[in-house]
Amino acid sequence: MNPYNKTIIDTDALAHNYRFLCRRAPSARMMAMVKSDGYGHSMVESAKIFRENGCRSFGVAELSEGVELRDSGCQDEIIVFMGFDYAERDYLLTHNLTPVVFRRDDLERISRMQSAAQVHLPLFLKFDCGMSRLGFKVREATELFSYCRDLNLTVHGVISHYPSSDEPNSASSAIVLKQFEQIIRVEGYHDTMRSSLCNSGGILYHGNAHGGMVRAGISLFGYYPDGSRGRFADRAGGLKPAMKFVSRVLQINEVASGTGVSYGHTFVTDRETRLAVIPVGYSDGYFRTLSNRASVLIKGSRAPIRGRICMNMCMADVTDIEGVQAGDEVVLMGTQGAETIDADEIGGWCDTISYELLCAIGNNNTREFI
Repeated sequence: MNPYNKTIIDTDALAHNYRFLCRRAPSARMMAMVKSDGYGHSMVESAKIFRENGCRSFGVAELSEGVELRDSGCQDEIIVFMGFDYAERDYLLTHNLTPVVFRRDDLERISRMQSAAQVHLPLFLKFDCGMSRLGFKVREATELFSYCRDLNLTVHGVISHYPSSDEPNSASSAIVLKQFEQIIRVEGYHDTMRSSLCNSGGILYHGNAHGGMVRAGISLFGYYPDGSRGRFADRAGGLKPAMKFVSRVLQINEVASGTGVSYGHTFVTDRETRLAVIPVGYSDGYFRTLSNRASVLIKGSRAPIRGRICMNMCMADVTDIEGVQAGDEVVLMGTQGAETIDADEIGGWCDTISYELLCAIGNNNTREFI
């Protein structure tokens, strides 16, 4: 890892966000989605914070994540959302992991595993109610539950996913909810912990559909699924971003007017310019598309990025900021003085979302927890 750069994770913010979301869905069991290394915040460390604040269910994408989380000492429910490879099936039993199943052949495999081990492995069934992604069809529900009983399977619950829950008035969300309720009625799951539809957007914007269990992801880490629009609308100031991304000035380079900067000279100075060279580039998760668009914070002021971002470096214009020198702190994401740059703003500069930025930055830099 680059020794100059680090992400600072505010554990108080993580705890605050968990408690805030529990208050938004008081009748539902809260599952903390800690997949993709906790959206770049560390799966293991984030899960510890959420557990200290009462969480007893954790969601991961892959079986290997579930194994890592269990091996870290987590004794609570761990649900694996992307199924399992048959060659790794034994980990479900040895590590007490709960699979989300969306294929019939996996149901048959689990049935054979159970018979051989003389145990019952709880599972969730995934239904596609509008994502056109993973899941059984809604029309299969009645026959599928009967099939599971024939295989002596313990169906712990049913899961689906909103495609547009970040849009509070989305017409599709009402359709998705109606289809999901059809599934629940088949097995009588309504208002139990066994039904789960709501992700972060569902928790925040669809309180009528919280059901028995909700799944918080991006919101746990301080961001609204609809970006800055959601933060502006929530005047109570609910969610707090937990990640800060910092570096330091490596060198000050003074150049004349008319000087090209970085690869391709996509920026040419129009005055004598002081450039702060920062040891951050796209290999650190700071995307090349931020070239000539982004700003960073130095001495509490915004300094625009000049020229193309390199693999390991970028340049910021500090001509109008007095006294900048090598070693000064650079905040690429977070607060310095009265100024803040968050992942939503950076996402707007490069036409992406906070999720992608947090994963890219968090997984490519040293992390420090405070």
